Amino acid sequence: KPETYNDDLKTLGKMFGKEEEANSFIKWKNEKIAMLERLNDLKTEQKPSVFGMWASNFQKEQWKTFATGTSVHQGIEMAGGINTAREMENYPEVSPEWILQQDPHVVIMALAEKNDLGFNATNLSNVEELQENIINHKVFNKTTAAKEKRVYFVSTSMLGGDKTYLGALYLAKWFYPDRFTDMDPDQVLQEYFETWLDVPFQGKWAFPPVSN
Repeated sequence: KPETYNDDLKTLGKMFGKEEEANSFIKWKNEKIAMLERLNDLKTEQKPSVFGMWASNFQKEQWKTFATGTSVHQGIEMAGGINTAREMENYPEVSPEWILQQDPHVVIMALAEKNDLGFNATNLSNVEELQENIINHKVFNKTTAAKEKRVYFVSTSMLGGDKTYLGALYLAKWFYPDRFTDMDPDQVLQEYFETWLDVPFQGKWAFPPVSN
């Protein structure tokens, strides 16, 4: 969990004789999270309202969302958004009418399909088609998010537990592009893979692309 991650990693570092590596990684991670501090001066009325759900649930028209206690909620709020379900808990089921009442400025779709987003993804055509389906959907097409085409997709791997901060960088870039012109979330993710996991960076992790 994000709130206990650093202490947990330090403990593992001690157990496996990797304290120096653990501390170095935590320093790097904190430096990346610190980039979000440029949002600290924002007032509530300046922040976008954000509705999040699983893309798979949209396809089944099951209107479950991410509320307090979920990693997607943490990512949204870390990135300077206001989760429309912040007064609820866990994964509540809402109604299309409720979504329209909230009229979100942004819709975030968490996508778990391995070939559409993630390490093995090479082509974004399926995600692009899904975005069009959402924008034109009978519920979402009435929202500010759809009208302004602010419907974004991020791999669930980037908004889950230990990697929520990585997903939050993508969200912040979408929410506030003018404040993050110098930040490339893909570059940060590449550092994560190649420097800390010793794995060549590949795949497609977000849509629309955010690279500068």
